[in-house]
Amino acid sequence: MGGYDKMKRWTLRLIAGLLTTVSMLPAMTITGHAAKAEALVGYRGDVDGDMRLTGGDVIMLSQYLLGTIALPDTKYADIDGNGVLTASDLTLLKRVLLTGESPEPVYQEIIFEDPTPDERIPAPVKALNPSLPSTGEVEVLMFTVNFPDCQFTEGYSSQQVWELAFGPENPQDPAYPMESITAYYSRASYGMLHVNGEVYEYTAQNSIHSYIDNTDALVEEVLRAFDAQLDYTKYDVDQNGEMDTLILALPGTADKANWWPCSGGYYGWQRFDEVRASNLLIGGWSLSDRSGFNSTWIHEMGHGMGLPDYYKYENYEGDECYGLNGDAGWMMMDDALADMSCFDKLMYGWYDEDHVMVYDGGTKRYTLTSSQQEANCILIPRVREDGYYSEYFMIEYATHEGNNATWWLFRDGGIRVLHCQAEICEGWWGPEFKWNNYGMYYDTSNEKQRVLRLVNDYGGFFRHGDVISDQTEGFRWYDENGDRTVETNLKITVEALPSGEYRLTITDLTA
Repeated sequence: MGGYDKMKRWTLRLIAGLLTTVSMLPAMTITGHAAKAEALVGYRGDVDGDMRLTGGDVIMLSQYLLGTIALPDTKYADIDGNGVLTASDLTLLKRVLLTGESPEPVYQEIIFEDPTPDERIPAPVKALNPSLPSTGEVEVLMFTVNFPDCQFTEGYSSQQVWELAFGPENPQDPAYPMESITAYYSRASYGMLHVNGEVYEYTAQNSIHSYIDNTDALVEEVLRAFDAQLDYTKYDVDQNGEMDTLILALPGTADKANWWPCSGGYYGWQRFDEVRASNLLIGGWSLSDRSGFNSTWIHEMGHGMGLPDYYKYENYEGDECYGLNGDAGWMMMDDALADMSCFDKLMYGWYDEDHVMVYDGGTKRYTLTSSQQEANCILIPRVREDGYYSEYFMIEYATHEGNNATWWLFRDGGIRVLHCQAEICEGWWGPEFKWNNYGMYYDTSNEKQRVLRLVNDYGGFFRHGDVISDQTEGFRWYDENGDRTVETNLKITVEALPSGEYRLTITDLTA
């Protein structure tokens, strides 16, 4: 959690615990979504096919009705849609031109080049060499660690902690949607990631204070104590000689200044069963706060899978520490609450090729369903050839369901637009996102490039009738100095459909 203001995060968690209520929602069935995208191919009344309605269209249709010319294509001339061209179509065409009405657009469904639903996008985050796989079956080893001078007071058995952290989905649980780490990640990943966990209890030999700045000693002590009992190779799913993730859960009474939960590493060289500890999640949290306990480790596991924090580490005041603000800004890798964003899901490899609808110019319209129910999003690349390790906008429809359930901030839901800058460079410790908070190129004023920004920051969701353009806060590309000044020349209109979906029409204003 880096240099985050720990007490502010602590206060946030206390407030979040009060907001969490019993959910009576049925269990979620999350599926893949066959992306629905359509391209503008013409307008009703555009007889000559130049994508405009002019007097020339009137002349051509008049001459056709008189029998003096033939039309190469009559599909757009049939304005009233009755299948034949008559004087009625000519009258309607003249009316549109005289009144200045907008002509009726004609859209055609886009057939994606690779519509195979099982064709997964390989997780781009793998380029960062994360310790924890983001897809498939993963094995997480958790120890609840007591100390002679600091102990858990809840009296939970290891089995009870396992049920708390790795139990099945249960929408009736008061902690839903944080009822378990396993259930959360199954929903977030559309079933692409299954977290198996094992829990053991251990009492350390020395006082908790003696392990400050010496977590390697605690790791070795714990693993050595269970060496004869456990086969540690089980927790090395990718078989690279390192455990994928080790969680040392400390009592909630542990000093917050020294034991605030974090994702770090084991830097010693001790091996057990020829496996070395690697990604280490460690910190104190009360077991009686089920929602807070699970969301803590969900967030930290997100780091283990390769994504950074989105909140600000330096140069902030008050609520300015958050990276994405307002109702639309709540997400797991920023606030340790709510669902993962569509950017996270793309990076982790939770989308098929046809779930990511890539805008490629012209006028296109897209239908978005709830990203908490189905995998689908829109991606607007700055330069399409640059791929996912580049600058682009991503759009999703967030709803008060699934991992966003019970949080009143999502009660109305809506469209959110994320400004992504996923460029990778060789950083201090190897490949990293160039613009992450700890990156060597990051401007700690927080005003320049960031891995993730929210368009309309503080402004909430976009809803029916809203228009997104270069005049919208944050909807511009970065310039060479890292400022958001370069116009997109795009216009996005937002329309809520009776079906509960949203339709977005994207228009290139330079075309």
